[in-house]
Amino acid sequence: MKKLLSTILACVLLLGCVFTLAGCVVSVGPMTMISGTYELDAVVAGAKYDFGAFGKVTVTVELLGAATSFEGKYKVNNKQDPNEITFTFEDEDAKEYSGTFDFASGEEDGVKYIKIGLLKYNEVK
Repeated sequence: MKKLLSTILACVLLLGCVFTLAGCVVSVGPMTMISGTYELDAVVAGAKYDFGAFGKVTVTVELLGAATSFEGKYKVNNKQDPNEITFTFEDEDAKEYSGTFDFASGEEDGVKYIKIGLLKYNEVK
């Protein structure tokens, strides 16, 4: 009987710890993770950011019909004003896309967008 009671008590304490940690993760900020695909359309060039799970991102750059993709990681820092996003790419050819940039997000005329630096990318559905 003692063993059963101590097992139940341990499970209740473990469950309390799980809920406490989940509460901390949720309260980090409203825009810690981004999901979806956002695209910049230009006349001769374009860029597309595909944000996946666990901070992964794929950048596809198109220039005169030729497309190149780079995979990397991102992290949004909501504690700065303005917000910042940091991209990390291992590929040498993607070094110009690595770094920390100003970041904003919003919705305009029913279309979600993000701004990375001075460029605005609209969500692709």
